[in-house]
Amino acid sequence: MQHDAQHEAMMNMKRLRSELKAWGRYWAYQERGQGYSSRSACDRLKDPFTPSSCGGTREHIPPAYISRYDMKVCTLAIDCRRALRAQYICQGQWQLLGFDSKRTFLFWLRRAEIALTC
Repeated sequence: MQHDAQHEAMMNMKRLRSELKAWGRYWAYQERGQGYSSRSACDRLKDPFTPSSCGGTREHIPPAYISRYDMKVCTLAIDCRRALRAQYICQGQWQLLGFDSKRTFLFWLRRAEIALTC
C-alpha cells in the first residue's frame, strides 16, 4: 500500500516536470523570437518569472495549458519562481540568477515543485 502511494507520487512528479519543461520551452521560445528578438532567454535573470516579463503582451494569449501553469507559478514565493525560471526557462543557469549555491537553488526548486503538485 505504501509502495503504491510512493509510486503514484513519483509518477506525479515526473508528469509535473514534463509539463514544466514544456512550459519553460514555450516561454524561452517566446523570449527568443516571434517579435521579441531584442530579449534573450535570460537577459533579466534576477527577475522572477512573470508572464509579462517573458515577452507576453495583451495581444499575445498563451495556450490554456501554459496559462494554467502561469497562474500556479504566480502564487509561489519569489525564490521559487526564480528557481523554476532557472531550471525550466534558462536551462539550469542557476549561478546567474543570484543563488548562493547549487544546494540553495535545489532547495527552492524542490520546494516549488512540491508546492505545484499539491
